[in-house]
Amino acid sequence: CVEFENFINNSDKITSQEALNKNVLVFAFVGDAVFTLYVRELFATLSNKKAGVLHTETSHYVKASYQAKLLGILEPLLTERELQIVKSARNIKTHNIAKNSNLDEYKKATSFESLLGELYMTNNNERLMQLLEICKQNILISEGENK
Repeated sequence: CVEFENFINNSDKITSQEALNKNVLVFAFVGDAVFTLYVRELFATLSNKKAGVLHTETSHYVKASYQAKLLGILEPLLTERELQIVKSARNIKTHNIAKNSNLDEYKKATSFESLLGELYMTNNNERLMQLLEICKQNILISEGENK
């Protein structure tokens, strides 16, 4: 996803110090968009299917249950700071739960999105791309299993 890398490298960001003052749900808000764009670009690049079909196919990977699964794969690879972000997001009290999800999956998905959002917002693009590459490999494996 070269276009995605170019996109993330051309955005204004915040410092690591400024990130400490942000609510982790702000990072989840941004991380949701980052991951959705990444997955959509991945599928659009690999396929000639129509937009409606692509939407249906990508929706499986941007939902809470799959993001929770990806967080489980990534967690052993995370730094102390990244684990702090994940833990902070997981511990936020929430009154919302995504449809077709349970509270545990929702909290893990929020943690996953917060991690991606924080990496994106602090311009830690190399690390963001490392983690997204791991996600990509898991998505492609899942796609192969679903064929």
